Amino acid sequence: MNAPPTTVLPTESLEEAARHMADAGVGALPVVNGDAVIGIVTDRDLVVRAMARRLPPRTRVETIMSPAPATVEVDTAVAVTVMKMRAAQVRHLPVVAEGRLIGMVSFDDLFWRLTQELADLAAVVDAARRIPETFHGTRKAPLLDG
Repeated sequence: MNAPPTTVLPTESLEEAARHMADAGVGALPVVNGDAVIGIVTDRDLVVRAMARRLPPRTRVETIMSPAPATVEVDTAVAVTVMKMRAAQVRHLPVVAEGRLIGMVSFDDLFWRLTQELADLAAVVDAARRIPETFHGTRKAPLLDG
């Protein structure tokens, strides 16, 4: 999760939103009113909804944002977050705590996390393969023999 997230106001221009994305190195910005998420704008929105339609760079973000985006609570499990992304067909979700924006999670963030978990699991399996037979239950451990 990226916290605190870079945000954009609905009244800011598409040009400003693109600059915020570039400066933060992100592909989506939550559109906020105070600390409430009212929309989301992605780099794809800037291309497909704005540039392809030849909207002027000064056009307001609210013109192309997706309103009322799906969100996840801060304590939502990774698997549930992935399912929510798939159901909504999105790659970014605002993370909220009691309705207040606290971060953004991307598919890339989740993919990296799951890759790390698989690497950790592989290390455990590899270590288990190196343990002598006594710890696999085929013989009693030497300290317990007696």
